[in-house]
Amino acid sequence: MRTLLECKWALQIIKNLAEGLKRPSELLKNISGLLERVLYHRLKALESKGIIGKESNNKYPLKTFYYLNDKEPLQPLVSLLSKLEETNKIEKILGSKWLLPLLNHPKRPSSPKELLLVLPGISEKVLYENLNYLIALGLIDRIVKATKPVATLHGLNNKGEEFLPSLEYAKNIILSIWKKTKS
Repeated sequence: MRTLLECKWALQIIKNLAEGLKRPSELLKNISGLLERVLYHRLKALESKGIIGKESNNKYPLKTFYYLNDKEPLQPLVSLLSKLEETNKIEKILGSKWLLPLLNHPKRPSSPKELLLVLPGISEKVLYENLNYLIALGLIDRIVKATKPVATLHGLNNKGEEFLPSLEYAKNIILSIWKKTKS
């Protein structure tokens, strides 16, 4: 189940609001590629979950500011996102239904057929797209074995093994925050 906090835009909004009060126009400037319509949708959703708050100056011209309601539970996530250079990659991995589970499975080199069996519900097309993305990030390696027929295996490399605990930590933080906001 994907949550609001797994959305790449929501994570970037939270990261920006951790710096202090922000107007929507500032968020649009700071987050490249974010559409105004999507920004307001995410702000409304984050506000309804109690993750962020909104205040206005109540005079003309009206200025609205957004802020994090309770920074403490979000601090480990914000800290992790700030430390890692590849924030947008983390956000994409956390926001994807298959990338993190796929990273967890090829701890030993596995064939695509094996991966299809351990990840029920993933299509072959999506599997290959995600494998290629993880290869491009340098988190897994594609190994071609010179057998008859040729065998292609995918396995976690050193960078992937280094990166995986941080991703799992971020995922756990997101899930714990999500559970708190649901109750």
